[in-house]
Amino acid sequence: MDYIKTISKTNTRSTPDAAVVLANFRFPHTQLSDIQRLEWKEVLFDSIITEYDARRLYWHLKTQYPIYFASLTDVLNPWLRDEIDHAYGFSVIYSSYTGIPLDQVVVEAEIRQPDFSIINTITDDAFKLLVMLAYDEIITTHVYHRSIIKYDQFNCGQLSTWIRKTKKDEISHFFSFVKKAKELFPDRTDETHSILEEIFNIDFEKNTYSGTFVLDHNTPDFPISKHEIRSLIIPAIVKKFNE
Repeated sequence: MDYIKTISKTNTRSTPDAAVVLANFRFPHTQLSDIQRLEWKEVLFDSIITEYDARRLYWHLKTQYPIYFASLTDVLNPWLRDEIDHAYGFSVIYSSYTGIPLDQVVVEAEIRQPDFSIINTITDDAFKLLVMLAYDEIITTHVYHRSIIKYDQFNCGQLSTWIRKTKKDEISHFFSFVKKAKELFPDRTDETHSILEEIFNIDFEKNTYSGTFVLDHNTPDFPISKHEIRSLIIPAIVKKFNE
């Protein structure tokens, strides 16, 4: 209970909770082909996982890096609260869409086994961690932005509000992590590009996603290409760190 209170106190949310946006939610009746239905099922479950695994990363960092972790709680706690809220919201949508009970959806998300070894070279360094989190949050922002038109096609106010809310939260996280990195490590911003190259290589060299929350972009169906991330998103991140 004290942990939940701590999360609440450190986050003045600018968007409504999932429980508000999706109150009494029922997925709208719509005509979809079998292929479209399967695609949406996969997209929605992937969205749950994308958000759910934040709690795994949070506790991994707290356990493995207690010295620097304490200096990051003012950004990590609000981030975690939002990600938990997102996971819950996508779970509600997925449950309504598939007819799978909400508690079963949560179990399916929980029983996966994470492996953080792939990102040890990044998480060992607090500045690199903040750069990686910024990288991940801005990519997710772009994904949700591109998803808006797809959600709007359902003509459902709750779904349209939901995808815009999650996009707004993600971009807020990006700015929060950039700001924190610059505050704590003002003399290291010139390292940002090389660190992003290291992160990018890890992201696209690994074969599978291992429940780390971050670096889950190397899949055939990911909506943003490797080229776009390298040529457009990474330069934008570097520019923000150097402002």
